[in-house]
Amino acid sequence: MRVFESYLNFIKKHESHPFEYLNHQMTYRILGKGEHVILILMGSSMFPTEAYFKILEPLAESHRILTISYPHEIKTIIELTDLVKGLLDFLSITQITIFGASHGGSFAQAFAYEYPQTVESLILYNTLTNTAHMNEGSNQMISDVLAVVKELEKLRKVMPLDSVKGVFLEQVEQAIKDESEIDLFEYMISKYTEQDERLQMRLIKSFLNTYVFKKEDFEYLSHQVLILYGHDNDPFGGTDLIETLVELFDQPKLEFIDSDRFSLIVNAEELVEKVKTFLNIKPLN
Repeated sequence: MRVFESYLNFIKKHESHPFEYLNHQMTYRILGKGEHVILILMGSSMFPTEAYFKILEPLAESHRILTISYPHEIKTIIELTDLVKGLLDFLSITQITIFGASHGGSFAQAFAYEYPQTVESLILYNTLTNTAHMNEGSNQMISDVLAVVKELEKLRKVMPLDSVKGVFLEQVEQAIKDESEIDLFEYMISKYTEQDERLQMRLIKSFLNTYVFKKEDFEYLSHQVLILYGHDNDPFGGTDLIETLVELFDQPKLEFIDSDRFSLIVNAEELVEKVKTFLNIKPLN
């Protein structure tokens, strides 16, 4: 079965549900019947979390998997953490693992800071952080990210989103060699809007301007953080920010995966295996 057809079957099988809280409306999906819950926020660039269904379905064999859509009107990372906490309370979920990539990884850190009693472990991939003790390279990367967010409106006048989509699709086509798998990527990219982009940039800006973490903030997660990295050319700052993430947590597990953000959509077996291993061996609270 083609990847696109498998994706459509996944969406049809696991329908989304509405949720309203604090004057925000969002949708969520929940699948699996395991005892432990993983909130997965893999959405990055132009792909929503559901695009990574080859991660969601295998993990749902042993865990309950929760995914959410971000309301476009969300203004700050704090609003989003409060909204998600409201959803967890609504679903009677008291503890979660958060698996976050890109700005989902930023949210994972923010939520773990705001609601430590709710988070039992973190899995982070291709994300960024902001700490009190960052090296020069990491500090410069944060400054560069904030500058891009600030100048985005001007940048779009020079290079409209449709042009960016075209360049992005070219990157996908270079990474994914099987032409039969490209249609899913084309579909995802076509659905991405300026609203989506503005929301992502707003959340990144809010995260970086709200939090400056210290190691003590996450002492309760000792040995309970998995940091993944792969072949992505620029995982929000490259090796500098990966090192900063490692230094932020107490005894995190660092794992390389022989993949990138595109390949994970069509083949996620290695990542899933490393996540399952981590979840099985991490110490109990």
